[in-house]
Amino acid sequence: MSKEMMAVLAFGLIAAIAVFMLVKERRGIAERKEARGGREVDVSDLIAFGSAAGEGKKTSGE
Repeated sequence: MSKEMMAVLAFGLIAAIAVFMLVKERRGIAERKEARGGREVDVSDLIAFGSAAGEGKKTSGE
């Protein structure tokens, strides 16, 4: 097998792993979103409001 073919196979393997990891991450995001009842929690909200943002209680009006 030539060096060029080995390079094509190596880059193809890297691309396949990247696509697999992307799909796996997208499924993980969907599972976490479903666990939160379909709500999106922004990372900046978590930094500013802590765990209350994840529970949907950013304001203390209640």
